[in-house]
Amino acid sequence: MNSIGRMLLGGIVVAVVAAGASAEEKYTLHSFKKLQLTDKFFCEGAHFGDFNHDGVMDVVSGPYWYAGPSYTERHEYYTPKPFNVVDYSDNFFTFTGDINKDGWTDILVVGFPGLEAWWFANPQGKPGNWAKHMAVKSVDNESPTFTDITGDGVPDLVCDSGGQAIYAEIPKDDPTKPWTIHAISPNRKYERFTHGLGVGDVNGDGRMDLMQKEGWFEHPAADSKAEFWQFHPMNFSDAGGAQMYAFDIDGDGDNDVLTSKTAHAYGFAWFENVGKDDKGGIKYKEHLIMGEKPEENEYGLAISELHAVALADMDHDGVLDIITGKRWWAHADKDPGALEPAVLYWFKTSREGGKVSFIPHRIDNNSGVGTEVVVGDLNGDKWDDVVVGNKKGTFVFTHEVKPVDAATWKAAQPKPVKN
Repeated sequence: MNSIGRMLLGGIVVAVVAAGASAEEKYTLHSFKKLQLTDKFFCEGAHFGDFNHDGVMDVVSGPYWYAGPSYTERHEYYTPKPFNVVDYSDNFFTFTGDINKDGWTDILVVGFPGLEAWWFANPQGKPGNWAKHMAVKSVDNESPTFTDITGDGVPDLVCDSGGQAIYAEIPKDDPTKPWTIHAISPNRKYERFTHGLGVGDVNGDGRMDLMQKEGWFEHPAADSKAEFWQFHPMNFSDAGGAQMYAFDIDGDGDNDVLTSKTAHAYGFAWFENVGKDDKGGIKYKEHLIMGEKPEENEYGLAISELHAVALADMDHDGVLDIITGKRWWAHADKDPGALEPAVLYWFKTSREGGKVSFIPHRIDNNSGVGTEVVVGDLNGDKWDDVVVGNKKGTFVFTHEVKPVDAATWKAAQPKPVKN
């Protein structure tokens, strides 16, 4: 039996809600309602935002945005061009935000690695395609991110470009101009298809650092005169995975690091922060979450091509959980595990008995992730939903919850396959 076959949960997942609930209500069953917006391959990512100012979240994927809450009404914002699944799209990442500060949500699209990033200005309800503006001429790395790395409250595009790690800042005077490039590193000869990148407070000093597969760059203090950020070497992965995160996984008060080991094979791990080294960096202990073989995971699970990872508190227990899955047909059938189902999971972060474990709950087995998986509350019910765009199409997974009795909850829990 393969690793997927051992997970007999279908789309049903469970979790315990916060302590203090009555005995009849303390068990909560989670499920996800699947809605496929299109089966066409337009992009490798999707996002959401209120594009029409009606107070309801919409979804953007490729050349269309879909009006919520039903997502049956779609609107073109650039000229559509579907792609063959054996090839690649020209839309690897989609981000949203009010870029020009006019009160309307705009769309940022990162194209094929090495090419431009463009942002599209929301026309404020007017018909026709949206005005297109170049943000960054060349975006390298297959896990760029749009986040506030400077701490000024405005998101920046963080990526590699021309062999360097950089962030691109939206010009305050005119966001339609090319964005302002700030070099984080000297030229380290990063290639456009480099994998693995993340932004987070690695060392706990309140400033956002940059993580790469071979180490992390420390965000300097405001009064620093250094030309580049200090680099701390650490082999998080050889090939590089997807989005990387720094957060307190084990609950001991310092931030650990989470990464997939390779975007086109098997492997998923977290790195425990075990104290400072003698060079101002951090010592880490690696813990494997999933490996190449099902027996390397206590639930008998192995998933290849974890090319997108997100974090969210899926069960409202105050601890961040992991959302990831398989990127289907990234290099057609050439990658390890390429013919396995395109699964999508959330992993509950458990800290019971002083041990950290990740309990896998399957959301779906025929969608997976792209280079991006996005999590957020689309329908306003306070529970996080999941949005995916990839070679199988575009999907919305609406998070549904209901109280259940103890027996139902127990029967639905994932079962370890080894002692």
